[in-house]
Amino acid sequence: MNSDLLYQGSDLMLDRLPLATIAREYGTPVYVYSASSIRGQVTRLMQSLGTIGSLRYAVKANANPTLLALIFNMGLGADTVSRGEIQEALDAGCPADRIVFSGVGKTQEELTFALDHGIFINAESEEELATIARLRTGVHVGIRINPGIDAHTHRYVTTGTEESKFGIPVDAAPDAFRLAMDAGLVPDTISCHIGSQITSLEPYRKSLARLLELRDSLMGNGISVSTLDVGGGFAINYGEGADFAVEDLQALLRRDVPQGMKLWFEPGRYIVGHAGTLVTRVLYRKRYTRTFVVVDAGMNDLIRPALYQSHHAILP
Repeated sequence: MNSDLLYQGSDLMLDRLPLATIAREYGTPVYVYSASSIRGQVTRLMQSLGTIGSLRYAVKANANPTLLALIFNMGLGADTVSRGEIQEALDAGCPADRIVFSGVGKTQEELTFALDHGIFINAESEEELATIARLRTGVHVGIRINPGIDAHTHRYVTTGTEESKFGIPVDAAPDAFRLAMDAGLVPDTISCHIGSQITSLEPYRKSLARLLELRDSLMGNGISVSTLDVGGGFAINYGEGADFAVEDLQALLRRDVPQGMKLWFEPGRYIVGHAGTLVTRVLYRKRYTRTFVVVDAGMNDLIRPALYQSHHAILP
């Protein structure tokens, strides 16, 4: 929960501003974001993972233009999955050479747009690699690998197992890299993202071991790999506990990754998840077998509890 959300007497305050005042001025339901919370999370990342690699904010987590500008002004790049997200990142001031374009369903139009703007692409299938090569040769690309690792998170947000649609299975990866090279591309990045809300270091350790084994195999066959895109998925605690210890991941990577290899990270929720508060107003109370409090916000405003039984605190 956002540590900047505090009571002052009976008033609930966010960054020292009464939420009741914001509700009166702007109406409800309304989302309110804490800039200080975002700055704090970005600073923690920059002081840990940022010392060993490059940080790219996952725009899918929240594409509010003001939040994007705040994050990019602190020096982060962008992780995007659509032309719309690319445009939002560019409009918010993110340089094109710090934007990564991922996602399993890129259209030819989107790929052309990314190539025309000099944006790095993480390909997710052999057919996508062939499409990129038809559009442009000589470009550097990443290939997303599915390492077959269970991240031990909710099954709806697990993306690194063999049943997942994301990436290319690690056993098929050498052929995909060779295909890319033969088609005139420069596949120099191994990309991976194994899920969201990951609380333990162990899935990252297992995934890293498989990716480094792949890297060594590729290098031994004349394919140079300069970058490892670790992805994101770092958990935040929606209750009273601690967030995922990014400092532990930093120590693991510093110990195991070969010197000189570039690292990319793509945190999203970790940066903005604590910052947002949905302010809503009570409309009615229904007291029958159970008591229902009817508010002016709905599932469309906060879908996570209904989608996969997640917890959000409710404060009066």
